[in-house]
Amino acid sequence: MLKTTDTKNGVFDMGFREKSNIAMLVLTGGVYAWYFASTANVLLGGGVSAEEALELTNTKMLLTVGAVIIASIVAHIALAIAAPSEAEEAADERDRLVEMRGDQRGGFVLALFALAAMASAMTAQPYYLIANLVLAGLVASELVKGVSKLIGYRRGV
Repeated sequence: MLKTTDTKNGVFDMGFREKSNIAMLVLTGGVYAWYFASTANVLLGGGVSAEEALELTNTKMLLTVGAVIIASIVAHIALAIAAPSEAEEAADERDRLVEMRGDQRGGFVLALFALAAMASAMTAQPYYLIANLVLAGLVASELVKGVSKLIGYRRGV
């Protein structure tokens, strides 16, 4: 049975999966925007050697990924505590369709970034650039997936 979405009451009419999607969009967009903005100088050749750039970005990258994982766990726990009955509901046909379409669109973006990372490796780009290109691809695919799911929930499938 397909659910209809009433946008009059905003966040209070959203299901658990839609709230979860919005939380992940905000976390992913915010944390990785900070990461890429704060490492842009190093990534764009800020006068440091490739070894120094790799060392500078490795630690920050690992800490950022860890922070996103921990923050997403906390956000999902908070959402589940706020509405335990919604969190336990099984995905219906609409949820599965929205998820599938989001995965397809995100996968396409990830494939493009994977090709770009392969091309960078073949042209002997520094390791830190390739690693950050892979991370950018993962982030971009998650953002495309999240926006696609949000549109699917709000406008209908």
